[in-house]
Amino acid sequence: MKWSLFFLLVPGTALLLYFSYSPGQEEKIPQRYPPAKQQRTAATSKDSVKEEPEMDTVQEEPGLYHVAYPRKYKFILDQPNICEQQKPFVVVMVPVPPGNAEARSGIRRTWGGEKVVGDKVIVVLFIIGLHSGNDEETLQEQLRNESQQYKDLLQSNFLDSYKNLTIKTMMMMEWLSRNCQQASFAVKVDADVLLNMNNLINMLVSLNPVPANYMTGLVWYASPVIRNPFNRFFLPYDVYPRDTYPPYPLGMCYIISLDLPQKFIQESKHIKPICIEDAYLGMCLENLGIVPTKPPNMEQFVVTPPQYNRCYYSGLIAVLTDNTNRMTSFWTDIHSTSNPC
Repeated sequence: MKWSLFFLLVPGTALLLYFSYSPGQEEKIPQRYPPAKQQRTAATSKDSVKEEPEMDTVQEEPGLYHVAYPRKYKFILDQPNICEQQKPFVVVMVPVPPGNAEARSGIRRTWGGEKVVGDKVIVVLFIIGLHSGNDEETLQEQLRNESQQYKDLLQSNFLDSYKNLTIKTMMMMEWLSRNCQQASFAVKVDADVLLNMNNLINMLVSLNPVPANYMTGLVWYASPVIRNPFNRFFLPYDVYPRDTYPPYPLGMCYIISLDLPQKFIQESKHIKPICIEDAYLGMCLENLGIVPTKPPNMEQFVVTPPQYNRCYYSGLIAVLTDNTNRMTSFWTDIHSTSNPC
């Protein structure tokens, strides 16, 4: 009888510990992507800052698998006129935790500082949510100052966390749809990705005329839904009953035409969101009858990079790195010579 009771209590305790676990901020999640069954790859003149008393803060942390979207979130740090003023060819959106000033600074010093390639104007913006913790007010004041200085922060009033990445992604789509439809493309890129602007622009310029319903990147096919409850990417059957996800470009870096954000927003009203944000966009694409497009050269998008080699890295569009220092070092080395090979 004692042994029977033991074997009943141990699994129950383990499950209780698991479901009480809450992931931290994005920068604390080293492994962000679930395994794929098939990975086809070879290798205004003023800053708009709204007053804090007017902020209807939405600080709820959704349940383990429930995502609180759509709902009325709003931007409390904004740049609503930047596309109208600068008329960019491409807008690069970088989701980043509010407390990760180091990542934002590193990007501004490197590829984010490349504002024009050829005759194509580039706008780089950071999208963030609300910080939680004892230093919340201090950090918010720092963010206001940073926004006034650089005019590149978009902050919405949802709690910034790993589980809320889908909310952050959809707020990005809302901002693009509302403020930047005149651009040709938008790029979403993670903060620890080395982005080669020259190669990116060369690829996008080759897409002439600008295609409609266009989404590309490192496309994953038949990526399995994780059913192991101790895996970070676990989803139960009642949240997503299928065995595999529809095709979707990996969240490290994807490119969309600017007709898509509004379509994603409308489709999200009919699809139950999940916390795996890139797979969720794949679900929206499937419902829209849109298949993600393979890029001209899939090998230019690398999620598992080999040892650094300047010639090889200089030929990529996007490659995941370990941290800001390494990304900065790679970019500096690539741009130290006109002939990296």
